[in-house]
Amino acid sequence: MRKKIAGALASVLIAFAPAHSYVHAAGNTYITQQVSFIDIHNDYWAGSAILDLAKTNVISGYEDNTFKPENPVTREEFASLVAKTFYLDLPESGAKATYYDVSPDRWSFPYIEASREFLTGYYPPSGKAFFSPTLDATREDVAVTLVKTLGYTPDDLRNPRILENTFRDVNSISPNLKTYVALAVEKQLFSGYPDQTFKGDKQVTRAEVATLLYKIIKNASADGHAPIQLNVNVPETTSNGTFYVSGETSPGATVTINNREVSVVQGQFKEGLKINQGEGDYTVTVTARLPGGKSKTVTKVIQYEKGGPELTVNDIPEETDKQYVTVSWSVRDENDSRTVVYVNNEAQRDYSNQKKVELTEGTNTIVVKATNSLGKSTTVTKTIVFNTGGPVLKVNDIPDTTDKASVNVSWSVTDKNDSKPKVYINDEAQSEWSSSKTISLSEGANTIVFKATNSLGKSTTVTKTITLSTGGPVLKVNDIPDSTDKTSVMVSWSVTDKNDSRPIVYINDEAQSEWSSSKTIALNEGINTIVFRATNSLGKSTTVTKKISLGTGAPVLKVNPLPASTDSSTLNVSWTVTDKNDDSVRLFLNEKEYSKWQSSATLTLEPGENVLVFKAVNANGKETVVSKTVTFNPPAPKLTAGYMPSRTTSSSLTVTWTLSDKNDNSPKLYVNDEFQSTWNSSKTVSLVKGANTVTLLAVNKYGKQTTVTNTVYKD
Repeated sequence: MRKKIAGALASVLIAFAPAHSYVHAAGNTYITQQVSFIDIHNDYWAGSAILDLAKTNVISGYEDNTFKPENPVTREEFASLVAKTFYLDLPESGAKATYYDVSPDRWSFPYIEASREFLTGYYPPSGKAFFSPTLDATREDVAVTLVKTLGYTPDDLRNPRILENTFRDVNSISPNLKTYVALAVEKQLFSGYPDQTFKGDKQVTRAEVATLLYKIIKNASADGHAPIQLNVNVPETTSNGTFYVSGETSPGATVTINNREVSVVQGQFKEGLKINQGEGDYTVTVTARLPGGKSKTVTKVIQYEKGGPELTVNDIPEETDKQYVTVSWSVRDENDSRTVVYVNNEAQRDYSNQKKVELTEGTNTIVVKATNSLGKSTTVTKTIVFNTGGPVLKVNDIPDTTDKASVNVSWSVTDKNDSKPKVYINDEAQSEWSSSKTISLSEGANTIVFKATNSLGKSTTVTKTITLSTGGPVLKVNDIPDSTDKTSVMVSWSVTDKNDSRPIVYINDEAQSEWSSSKTIALNEGINTIVFRATNSLGKSTTVTKKISLGTGAPVLKVNPLPASTDSSTLNVSWTVTDKNDDSVRLFLNEKEYSKWQSSATLTLEPGENVLVFKAVNANGKETVVSKTVTFNPPAPKLTAGYMPSRTTSSSLTVTWTLSDKNDNSPKLYVNDEFQSTWNSSKTVSLVKGANTVTLLAVNKYGKQTTVTNTVYKD
């Protein structure tokens, strides 16, 4: 697109320039000649751009050989320039006006209508849109137009803060246009002024327009060969004639699919298509086109092949003890109203939707196939296991663990084909009348296998596992806190064991007295792990682990309130500091250490901000920091002049004064620029005939001044 823009720019005169060119055309070939303007000097900031464009007949001057670079450009003149430069399509005769203040009979109407997508119009919340054609075009108007005509979108902005980082008058740009202005600056279409301002609301001048055109023409010639991007995704095949075409293209490009324009959002598009033809190859042509005319076309071919019938076979059980199962189905085919259904290769009647199938012992495979008149088929395969089944054996619950050497087990058994199936426990046959048994256990895991067998040789097995454990002691440790700021903690416990009246308790592998049930434990800074272990005479143990975190904490430092600002050079500060683990906390103020007995200090301030950093550090190296800022604004000296008459006949005058300064004991005093001693409070001044000015100036050590001036007229 930009290559075409460059050509367009080179062939169009600025619409607002009066007729008198310093170049002439022979046919369609423009001939350059030396051009100069009397108001464009060699050192003029836009001189090179203006002269270069004038040489090639892009712009022209006035009849008096001037260019008038600072003359403004109206909004309708700029619209005309945009429409002609970018070869925009002008509206047909009879077109309706978009803006109520630009009627169809106005000279600029076709250009404003053609470029309305690129220019900033005004759309109030209520009422009609207006354009204000005779107002001067502003710099932000031009920036937005260039960005839009070159096809840039807000998604192209890489640095959202480029305006704030570049210009100090960002508020001069309309909030709704800032993204486009930022793009213009980032793409180097627009620049600011040497004083780091953009002046978005300032009218654009002829010199500025010439500079912008010159820059765009140069940039267009540099990147005019940049290819347009177009990536297209289409499925290879479809069986129902519907599919999606999706892809991405360059920002600002329009996309057509088979000559029909589709929606493009941020360079992305997706459109559903339906094939209205028979089976075979279907061609999809996708074209992306930028506003300047550059385009790219991608052609894809999708194969349309109709599928088989839609066959649904209802669920059947995976396993059954019945010899017959009923298989049911539904079938739909948009190309055939009488699809033939086969069950295990046996054709079914046209209107049937179920069949009773006989099963054989074991796994049975049932194949349902639907075939239409086109020879397309759909097959569904189901599998069902036919098992006449063994006895129904139910073993009543037994515990997973026990501390007893035997366990009583019980069961019940039924079989629809055998009234008295045999029951075996660990391969030992049980009486046909019995339904319970006591089993001796061994230490550890014991596996008990129950098996019931009927007269048909079918068996059902149930396996149970029970663990015999004489068990360790019952150890209970009372709660201790998760964290503490104390260096020791009291722990307590209780322990019982049904096989041992006096199990031994260990704390962190240290045996405790058999009579003790509590202990004080010293803690270390951080996480402390306490392991309790109780062991009985059988060697069985029980362990309980507790964790407690010791954190001594930082000092508590409180700085009494300080003023945010003061006009005094001295400041009294005070503080309090406490620490429950340290009576001698060290206190630093701006890195100067103060005695632990001291809780206040008087500081001398410097003009401006004074940062006061208080830091308290305890013996464990924990510290607390408090920062305060006090601004010292020294006032000027207080100077009062004694009485001076406005008129006198005397040739001299005794001037008196009083002078004080709260921050300077010796401010300097000047009478008519003559320095006075610190101890002076008066001076005799000679008078001349006429008006005499007496000026008293007081200056303190911070450079603050106070002036008193009187005029005495001598007759």
